[in-house]
Amino acid sequence: MLAERIQKQFPSLTKQQKTIAQQFLSIDHEGAFFTISQIARQFKTSESTIVRFARALGYKGYPDLQEDLRDDVRKKLSPPIALRESMAKEKGKDIYSDIFEIDQENLRRTRELNDNSVIDRVVREIIRARKIGFTGFRSAHSVAYLLYFFIGQVRKNCELLDASLGSLPNQILNFGPQDLLIGVSLPRYSRQTLDIMKYAKGKKCKTIAITDSPISPLGQAADLILLVGHQSSTHFNSLVGVVALVNCLVAGVSLQDRKSFETLSLVNKVVSKWDYLIM
Repeated sequence: MLAERIQKQFPSLTKQQKTIAQQFLSIDHEGAFFTISQIARQFKTSESTIVRFARALGYKGYPDLQEDLRDDVRKKLSPPIALRESMAKEKGKDIYSDIFEIDQENLRRTRELNDNSVIDRVVREIIRARKIGFTGFRSAHSVAYLLYFFIGQVRKNCELLDASLGSLPNQILNFGPQDLLIGVSLPRYSRQTLDIMKYAKGKKCKTIAITDSPISPLGQAADLILLVGHQSSTHFNSLVGVVALVNCLVAGVSLQDRKSFETLSLVNKVVSKWDYLIM
């Protein structure tokens, strides 16, 4: 995939090539069929610059890049694009049904973006880690908490990194090479989440990002990436796709970690003893 190549090579690209990379990732479906001269005019650059960019990503030339671009754009074509256009033009529509349709597409897109092999790699890292930190701010905080809460039911040594308590520096100091940090960040990206991710990586802690693009700030700072569809009829990110990913990770850890039953049983004993629940 073009997006995967861009994510891998992005740090080594020139400033101009990084701009071209972002333009390719946001190109519409018509642009995928442009000739090299048309794409150069669209990006306000030269054909030779486009060729050098393609080769910097490991392609033989623009035709090979264009083939991958077309595959990527085919995957991006979805009902939400048409929905956003129609909702901007017309009022009085059934907005609630539209929202359900958008989120169905977000689920489909999230499934498409994450192969089983990638999800399994993340599950193995969660099982393998000595300790796991979970972080996310603003709306992403709710997702980080949900993942922390559920994973913490089936494996020990989970910690929610929370700046509101004033103990964030104390928490992050305790992470090292045997540990794992999972960060959640969607547009508009949180600087705090990125700073925590970069610090953890500097301590040789394994890092996993749950985000929307391989070249998002968090995507570039992570060792492994899970991608989500997040389109919405409002300016808020839809969290349906990311919550589905949380469910996948929790199921994977619960079924693959031999210690999950023991841990869950211990947690359940404490919950029962302290009489937390009505039923």
